[in-house]
Amino acid sequence: MRALGLGAAVVALVAGLHVPAAVADGPPDRASGPYIYPPPAVLTYDWTGLYVGGHLGAANTHTKWTYDGTPGSILLGGLPEAINQSDKGFVGGGFVGLQKQWSWIVVGAEAAYLWIDQSQATASQNAADTTLMSSVRNVFLITGKFGWNWENILAYFKGGWAMGDVEFRTSTTSTGALLTSSTGRENGWTAGAGLEYALWEHVILGVEYNYVELNTGTRAQIPAGTGPAGTHVNASLDIQSATARLSFKFGG
Repeated sequence: MRALGLGAAVVALVAGLHVPAAVADGPPDRASGPYIYPPPAVLTYDWTGLYVGGHLGAANTHTKWTYDGTPGSILLGGLPEAINQSDKGFVGGGFVGLQKQWSWIVVGAEAAYLWIDQSQATASQNAADTTLMSSVRNVFLITGKFGWNWENILAYFKGGWAMGDVEFRTSTTSTGALLTSSTGRENGWTAGAGLEYALWEHVILGVEYNYVELNTGTRAQIPAGTGPAGTHVNASLDIQSATARLSFKFGG
């Protein structure tokens, strides 16, 4: 009995020595993998919506036309006098548009007004003391729009229908007296490109280039005073403009 009690005491002593060591070591470490960082927040800009704005810049007008009413033209058997004129100046106006974004593609339509008032006058080569003048005013554009966006940057092309007021006048140079004139609203086409930057969610800055071509065809001149009757002009003209744009977008 004494031997059995001594053996039990030894076992208890050994167990007591090992338990504190196990507790001191703590629980076994768990296997840990690489730390996965959350993806950064992606800032996306939506170009979808209705927008209105204004633009201003410079424009160059080039007009090629013929006139069959100068004395030199009549003496040459009706061969019209050819006139080639150009002018440059200020252009401004406004626009309204609607566009939709699908991923990186933006498609839309826009109506724009270009305030322009450019006139060109040259002396006739076939008639002394005669001035030949052409002018273009008030250009309207209705275009489709196709572009690509990189977040808040949009590059686009545009094209469509154009219309403007075109006038031709002949006058006596020394007195300024009107000889013949014609005024009409002419149709044509336009194409252009632009680049826009969304400064804030609803405020967009941009630049744009437009090429406009108006074809008047043959037009009868209306005589005034001592001006000749039965005269005509045949013309085509083009306008190139570069403008800065400010837009305000709604929706998206």
